Amino acid sequence: MRLIMVLSLCCIPLWAHAAPKTATDKIVDSFMAFDSDMSDGVSEAEYQAMVQQRAEARFQRMDRNHDGEVSADEYRIFWKHEQAAYYRLQH
Repeated sequence: MRLIMVLSLCCIPLWAHAAPKTATDKIVDSFMAFDSDMSDGVSEAEYQAMVQQRAEARFQRMDRNHDGEVSADEYRIFWKHEQAAYYRLQH
């Protein structure tokens, strides 16, 4: 019985005892996910690839009729629906 208890305690993952991650920890983890070559750092090229990917995705959300251009009306609609995701507005 004692052997079973010892073995079960040894099998508890170490992460189960780790402190919860802060908001900053989560943001840093998200940023470090762009380290595609696993060098423990995000290179300028990796950062630029992330910026390009996000810009393309945002443009696609703005260009509602998918004609390759964003009109004033399309941008107005985009802004109304997504501004809270980009800016913390004071009411």
